[in-house]
Amino acid sequence: MSTGKYLSLEEARKQGKLDRFIKEHPSKGNEKAFDGLLDRMAKNKPTKKTAK
Repeated sequence: MSTGKYLSLEEARKQGKLDRFIKEHPSKGNEKAFDGLLDRMAKNKPTKKTAK
């Protein structure tokens, strides 16, 4: 059990407090890029290289 004010992912999962975890740990992502990558991985197609 953590002693800080934030839940760990494991604690949130075990305690059924994923909504609280999500509020405490906001993130941003590129949904279109993720969906394209996931689709290519599922269909075993090569991906385009992106700039580093």
